[in-house]
Amino acid sequence: MAKNTASDGRTGLLESEETKQFLRSKIHAETADIPQPVIEEPASQDADKPFLRSQRRVPVRRRGGSRFASRFGWNSRWIRVLAALVVVVALGAVAALGLAVRSLLLHNRHFILQSTETIQVGGNRVVTDSQALAVFAADVGRSIFRVPLAIRQAQLEQIKWVRRATVMRLWPNQLRVVVVERTPVAFVRDGNTVRLVDDDGVLLDLPAAVAQHYSFPVLDGISAADPLSIRAARIRMYRQFVRALDAQGGRISATLSEVDLSDPEDIRAIFLGGAQQPLVHFGDADFLARYQAYQAHLEEWLQQYPQLRSVDMRYGRQVVLDTGAKGTGTAASAANSVTDATQPGQADQQGTDASETLPPPVSPAKPAQKTNASKPTPTTHHRAPAHPRASRHAPKRGHRVRHPIMHVVSGM
Repeated sequence: MAKNTASDGRTGLLESEETKQFLRSKIHAETADIPQPVIEEPASQDADKPFLRSQRRVPVRRRGGSRFASRFGWNSRWIRVLAALVVVVALGAVAALGLAVRSLLLHNRHFILQSTETIQVGGNRVVTDSQALAVFAADVGRSIFRVPLAIRQAQLEQIKWVRRATVMRLWPNQLRVVVVERTPVAFVRDGNTVRLVDDDGVLLDLPAAVAQHYSFPVLDGISAADPLSIRAARIRMYRQFVRALDAQGGRISATLSEVDLSDPEDIRAIFLGGAQQPLVHFGDADFLARYQAYQAHLEEWLQQYPQLRSVDMRYGRQVVLDTGAKGTGTAASAANSVTDATQPGQADQQGTDASETLPPPVSPAKPAQKTNASKPTPTTHHRAPAHPRASRHAPKRGHRVRHPIMHVVSGM
């Protein structure tokens, strides 16, 4: 009985397992068509590593070195105080050294300017040594390091003849002064005084020692009462006039006697030569061409008009002559004719617009009468004041053209 019972028990277990397997297969068949959800997990950097360890570093407090360093490190308050004291002491030592050096330079007798004889002056020709040394009178007996170089330089440049100055210290107790003097370009008639003038329009007094070495023309139209800008502009006009005359290397400017710059649109000049030299109006352009035409006909004009006062070259080929006196006979007939050419065949070249640019034409001469009116009227010449150059035989500037005679010239 017992054996059967055991057999029956195994049979019951088998049937129970078969039932479970059947149920599993059935459930599996019913759920086979249901899709399974897919969960994406982030890839881990440690997925490929055989061992998974944490990458976070754990701070470890290390205890190394001496016990003093660990107790009195740089973060210690005592070390910071000690470093501050060292810095303060170092700065104090530097300041003390600087004060000691300053006291040495300012008070030591080796650096004292003993006298003006220890001041070297160079570059001066007109400015005397005494004029330059007078600027440093207050510095004698003081250290050269107390001398205000910039102030002394400005005081030196206030001297009329000094364009630029430089002051330097020389070891151990000397000074050196180098000046650049102004270069005069002409004489200037300022009232009754004759002075020199440089490129900047600065008026310079005549130095007695070297006045005989200058040979310049005398300029009119520049006065000390004019602003420096006006004087400088007129000097530039004069320099332009001189460069134009010397453009071909003829050194024509060396024959200039006087130049009037009072009218910016009309430069007037007198040249060296005979006793009677007329005033020439050059205008403001074509200086060389007008001078060449003037020189080509000057001798002929002086022969025909011995008292010729001025020659106006501003009107192209037409030249206006101021004879200074009424003509008689042949001279009167020449004055009535505008075609009185200096060369034959030039009469037909006169412009038809002369009345617009030239002075009014001369009225026809009246028939000669047996009176004293036909005699030439004496002309009074106004001489310029004396100056270092030779005396000038020039009429007064800006005179009116009393008796104009128009000529036609060639070569202009």
